[in-house]
Amino acid sequence: MRRRISKLRYQIFRSQARTLTHEMLCRQPELLSRDVELDQVRIEPITHEAVSASLEWLTSGCMFPWEEIVDWKDSDPKGFDLAIWFGSELCGLCYASPRKSRLCIKVILLQGNPSRWHPLRGEIAGLALTSIDFYARMLGCQEIEIQDPIEGAMSVYEALGFTWTAEGRLVIQVDP
Repeated sequence: MRRRISKLRYQIFRSQARTLTHEMLCRQPELLSRDVELDQVRIEPITHEAVSASLEWLTSGCMFPWEEIVDWKDSDPKGFDLAIWFGSELCGLCYASPRKSRLCIKVILLQGNPSRWHPLRGEIAGLALTSIDFYARMLGCQEIEIQDPIEGAMSVYEALGFTWTAEGRLVIQVDP
């Protein structure tokens, strides 16, 4: 019974983090570098529909194992999954987890739609990390870490405030 209550609590936290991100975006549309119709932006859990839509990204040459997320979610009650849509177009996916840590949540996978034309291009990392930040605060985590950052994305993370530790970890502190 206690385990089921914990799973429900984390499910509520995930939902609240996604909702808070969307509400913040609606209150502060200037957070996006482009003028987009905010009522078209959806921030949701990763579903089979999102995984299917991500298969269209295969031509980009860099594909993460999004089809495995459904299994990961079942075995990782604290895991945080995120699908970012603009209307019916999938624009980004993210999976993060504190695993067994109480101090750090790690971004395991983060990928934007490789199309040069999707309406949220350049915004996916910021939106995903905003949601992760809300979730991390709910869990009481003190930092967000990018696990195994891809070479081409490091400058994006650094522009968002991530720094390298002496141990070689790419992290940002979570404000309480």
